[in-house]
Amino acid sequence: MERSQMEETDVLVIGSGIAGLSAALYSAMGGVKVTLATAVHLFSGSTFFPGTWGFGLVGPESEEDEEEFIKTILSLGKGVALPSLVRTFVEKVNGSVDELEAMGLTLLKPSSEKEGEKEYIPCFDHKHRRWRGLTKKNLLEVMPGLLAKHGVTIRPFHKALELTKDNERISGAFFIKEGKELVHIRAKAVILATGGLSGLYKYRLTTDDVTGTGVGMALRAGAKTVNLEFLQKMIGFVTPGPKTVHNEKTFEASNFYTGSGEDLLKKRLPEGISKEEVLKLRALHGPFSTETDSKYLDLALHEELQESGQKGVLLRYDAEKVKAQGEFVKTYFDWLKEEKGVSMDEDIHVAPYMHASNGGLLIDEKARTSLEGLYAAGECTGGMHGADRVGGLSTANGIVFGKIAGIEAASYSRKRGYQSGNQEELKNLKVSSKTGRKELQDALYAHAFLSVTEESIEKAERVLDKITFTTEESSTAKELEDAYSLLNEKAAAAVLLQSIIERKESRGSFYRKDYESHRSDFDRPLVGTFSEGKPQASFYSEGEVTSW
Repeated sequence: MERSQMEETDVLVIGSGIAGLSAALYSAMGGVKVTLATAVHLFSGSTFFPGTWGFGLVGPESEEDEEEFIKTILSLGKGVALPSLVRTFVEKVNGSVDELEAMGLTLLKPSSEKEGEKEYIPCFDHKHRRWRGLTKKNLLEVMPGLLAKHGVTIRPFHKALELTKDNERISGAFFIKEGKELVHIRAKAVILATGGLSGLYKYRLTTDDVTGTGVGMALRAGAKTVNLEFLQKMIGFVTPGPKTVHNEKTFEASNFYTGSGEDLLKKRLPEGISKEEVLKLRALHGPFSTETDSKYLDLALHEELQESGQKGVLLRYDAEKVKAQGEFVKTYFDWLKEEKGVSMDEDIHVAPYMHASNGGLLIDEKARTSLEGLYAAGECTGGMHGADRVGGLSTANGIVFGKIAGIEAASYSRKRGYQSGNQEELKNLKVSSKTGRKELQDALYAHAFLSVTEESIEKAERVLDKITFTTEESSTAKELEDAYSLLNEKAAAAVLLQSIIERKESRGSFYRKDYESHRSDFDRPLVGTFSEGKPQASFYSEGEVTSW
C-alpha cells in the first residue's frame, strides 16, 4: 500500500448524522478548524434512514418538569442509565433544540387542539412532554448553509479504519478515500459520531453505513463501552415498503396472521393473556421490552418466523380502528402512502428488526471518552439511555451531546498543539478467511437477537472465531478498507457478545430466554473493553465508570 496522504485539522468529526452535524457545527462556531469526515455522502447514518417520516425531539414541559423527567428516564433505565448523563441531557435539551430552531430549522409542533392526545405521549412514558418534530427535508435544506457559513471542511466517502495515537493521546485517524487511496487526518481532538451496532445484524432498520465500526475502532484503541447488550428491536415491514418502521400507535388497529391464516396471537399467547391487552400495551412503545406482557407480540412473531422459515408475518389493519386513532396516526399513514406507496388497505408482511443501540462508548457529561483527545456523541455512545428509553430521546441525545462534544473538543484543541510530525503508517491487513461480514451478520441475527441463551451466544462466538486476517501480503486500498472494517466490526461484536453473556437476566430491551426473571444483583451498568484481542465485560457502579 502506498504512503498515505496527510491532512491536518483542529477538530476531526467522524460521522454525519445529527450528532456529527451538531458536533461539527458547534466546534466550528468555537473558532477552530473543523473537518467532517463521513463514510458515504454528507447527511447519512440512522438520522437519515428513509424508513421513518422524521424524528421527534422530546424534552421536559417546563423547568418544574425536569426532575420528574429525570426520574422517569432513570426508572425506565432500570438501574443501568448513568444519572450524571441523564441530568445533563434533561437540563440542556430544550435550550439546544431551541437554538437550532433559531438558526433556521423549522420544527413541527402539535396543533393546540391536538397536543393533549395520547399519541403525543412519548413511547414508554406516562405523561405529555414538550414535543418537537424535525423532518429530514428541513434538515437537508438548512444544515449545508450552516456548515458552509462556519467553514466546516467536508470529506465525503472517507471510510475510517483506525484511530491514531501519540503518547496515549488520540491524534487523528486513517481513512480510505473513495475506495482508492489512504488518507491520514491528524487532529488535536477527534469526535466519533459513527452510529450504533444495528449494522452488525442481517435485518436492521438503519442505513448500510451504520456498521458498528466506530465503536470497534475505539475499543481497539483502548476505549470503554457501557451497556452494549441493550439493543432496541422494532417491528418493520418486509413487503411492501421493506424496512419501513411499523408505527407503534397503530398496534391496536393491527391484526397478525400465520401462513395458514390463523390469528397469530391467539395461537401463540400464553394461557390467560388476551390479545387485546397485549396490543394495547404494545401501542405504548415502538421498541420491544420485557417489562410488560407486550413482549409476547414480538416473541410470537419471532417464534413463528423461526419455525416457518418465512420472511414475514401477515399484517392487516382494521380501517375503522385506524380512523379512531387521531392526528398523529393520520400523519403517519399520509407519509406512508406518499413516501412508500403503501396503503393501509394492503396486505403487509412484517418481522422484528434490529433498530438502535441504547449502549455504546462510555462518555462523561462533557462527552469525553476514557481516551484523552477522543470525544463521542450520539448513538455510538452509552449511559444516557438504560434498559429502555423514552421515545424521542435518541435524536435529541445526538443534538445535546453533539453540541457538548463540539464545544469541549474545540476548547481542548485550542490548548493543544499537533502531535509529533512523524508520519504514522497503517499496518498492512487482508482478510484471510472465507467467513466475513455476511456470516457475522447472519450469526448475530440467528443467535444473538431477540431471544438469546448461553448456548446461542456460543454459536455466534464460533462464527467470530472463524474470521481471520493476514499481514503477509500487500493490500490494495479496497482490501485494506474491507479488512479494517471487518476487524472493527469483529471487535464490537465480540464485546457485545461478552456483555450478553455476563448479563444473566432479562431487563428492558434485553431478553435472556434462559434467565427470564429480573434479578436485583444485576442492577448495574456493564462496562466492556477489548484488550490484546480479547473482549471483557464487568459490572461497575457509576462512580467507578466515570472515574477518569
